[in-house]
Formats: sequence, structure tokens, C-alpha cells
Amino acid sequence: MKKVAFITGGTGGLGLTIVQDLLERGYEVVSISRDAARIEGAKKLVASEKAVFLKGDITTEEALSDVYHYLLDRYGYVNVLINNVGIMAGGGIEQITKEQWQHMFDVNVHVPFRVTKKLLRLIKHAEYGCVVNISSIASKITGGCMAYSACKAAVDMMTQSLAKELAKYYIRVNSVNPGMINTGFQVKNQLIEHFEYEEFLEETAKEYPMGIGTAADVSKLVCYLISEEARWITGSNYVIDGGRSVNL
Repeated sequence: MKKVAFITGGTGGLGLTIVQDLLERGYEVVSISRDAARIEGAKKLVASEKAVFLKGDITTEEALSDVYHYLLDRYGYVNVLINNVGIMAGGGIEQITKEQWQHMFDVNVHVPFRVTKKLLRLIKHAEYGCVVNISSIASKITGGCMAYSACKAAVDMMTQSLAKELAKYYIRVNSVNPGMINTGFQVKNQLIEHFEYEEFLEETAKEYPMGIGTAADVSKLVCYLISEEARWITGSNYVIDGGRSVNL
């Protein structure tokens, strides 16, 4: 049987690196984005018929239904689900608005819940199935964004709850909790300007005993967790942060 993976947020940053690594490991990969320009850019970088980038807003029921029916009609099952899409807004309780708080939970928590629930039937139909949720060390340590930390803590507990519930189907569920990696995430989320990014990384690196990480570092862990070698691993939150969380 073909190995099939679906990933949210697969057109850039960490998500695109994961797509490329999955293709190298023989997967056919489906992703979705609402940004046509990012889709075209991803297609050029990947240049593989085994990677499909659908257009749609995964926060909507319409797009989620389109994804489900595409995967059902083309494959009938999904081996791997990677919930990668995420957003960030800065500030604590005095700065963040209730609209920002709600939007962050909608994208960072409700989307992985809804995607997993919708695709569960397809994952159950696979020869083997697993889910990887991309979380963050922000779930473990406080930083500059209370809402982001709260969202990722929710993702970690959702991961463990799903792992317990879905073990009866031999579906494994784990999270990967990266520290700072050089994907431009803060620029994309308009927390800093592009021209400030390199200086930001240099300053942030002082908190990391092994320096800032890369998307490739995190992607390799994701690929391990979906592999046969990890068949007895479920319900775990894997911190990958170059020592940041022990350097407090």
C-alpha cells in the first residue's frame, strides 16, 4: 500500500521541510493552504507529483470537508496526520486582546482537534496510523506570549488524551515541542520586522546552549516518530530545543 500523509501548514517553514522529508521516505503527501502564492512557491520547490497542495482555509468546515473527500476518493485512508499549522501573537494579559486570544485558540487548538476528528476514520482504515502534533517548548516554559503558551499546553494534553483513547486502534499520537528554529515564524506573525530578524536570532541564541535549531532538526524527529522504529511510542511530548528548557 502507498504511504499517505496529510499535513496542515505544509507550504513553508517547518511544514515544507517536513513535506520534503516525507517525500524522500516514500510518502505521498497532501497539504492545504489558503495562500495561492505560497502554494505555487511550494510546488516549485518540491517539484514532485507525489505532493499535492490543495487551496482552502483549513479553519473552515468547507475546506476540511474538501480535504476529507479528496483523501477518501484518492486513497481511502491516511497513514500519517501532522497537525503543523500555527500562529502567534505577542504579549501578556495586559496587551493581548480577547479577539487575538480567541483566534489563536481557533487556529492552534481547535484546528488540530477538528482535523483529527474528521480524518480519524481514514486513519483507522490505514494499515498503520499515527498523529504528530507540532507543539512548542512554550507549553513548558513561560515566554513573551501567554496565549501561545496556553494553546500549546492544550495541544500537549490533547495529544496525551488522544493517545490513550486511540491506542485500542493501534493509532499512535505524539507531539513535537521545538524551541527556536530559524524559519522566520516571528516575522510571518508580524512580531518583528524582517530587517530585525538576524539580530533577534543572535540575541535569542544566547539562551540556547547548543544554539538556534533548524527546520531540518525538527523534521527528522517527526519522521522518526512516524516510522516503524517508533512503533511503541505514544502519548509523549518530545522537547527538541538545543537545551533551552534546562537553561533557566
